[in-house]
Amino acid sequence: MKIGFLLTSILLFAGTLRPSLAQFTLTGQSGNFLVPEARVIGDKKIAFGSSFNPQKEALILYPSRRGTHEIHNFVTLGFLPFMELTFNLTPIIDAPLDYGIGDRSGSMRFLLKKETDKFPALLFGMYIPLGTSNFVDSNFITGTKHFNLGGKELTLSAGVGIPWVVRTLIFTGFDSIDIVKKENDYQVGVFGSARVPLSSFLLVSAEYESRNVNVGMIGKLFNDKCFAKLYTLNFKTVGFGVSYSGTVK
Repeated sequence: MKIGFLLTSILLFAGTLRPSLAQFTLTGQSGNFLVPEARVIGDKKIAFGSSFNPQKEALILYPSRRGTHEIHNFVTLGFLPFMELTFNLTPIIDAPLDYGIGDRSGSMRFLLKKETDKFPALLFGMYIPLGTSNFVDSNFITGTKHFNLGGKELTLSAGVGIPWVVRTLIFTGFDSIDIVKKENDYQVGVFGSARVPLSSFLLVSAEYESRNVNVGMIGKLFNDKCFAKLYTLNFKTVGFGVSYSGTVK
């Protein structure tokens, strides 16, 4: 009953939005699958989505977890032309009850420079300390440039992320701040991506992230309001996701 009410509310809310062309990573950043791009969704924009990530390529690595797979849920808000804010919730399927509702995280991204004919757009991304883990926390800078290839738009992005984050326990009742090394390789080191449309409703993308190569397809649905994606992570396993974005009237 509660799930049905929630789904109905989401669909009714989605119907009040005007479409906004955008793709998002598993964790709600503007991008493809795991690699972010130098793009923000813009003022008065909102996006939400969910992706299934198999255990073999799990981002959440609790030492004692019994869960099998992950579902990454996000809400991204654009309340300034140059800034967006994302909140994530990643429940672990079949995890013990003492894991709570799942891993919670947040991030902010700032468009430092818009794209020009000669120079790429530049963006700085940083996480918001919402908990004690840092599995999907990242600090990075990236650039994105679009090229016209015979009427098809090629999108290239490249960036770098640092392996250290500031961990705070303030939100858990403890007053402690430490600089620690990330607990996984998510958005650490050099990364990059390429995307090109195969048709008016289908795009293909490849990306390099933390020594892994991911490839997949992104489909545009419902007049570009909704995006569905199917991808392989490091050619080991397959994931999929869906996102919806629009402008608040």
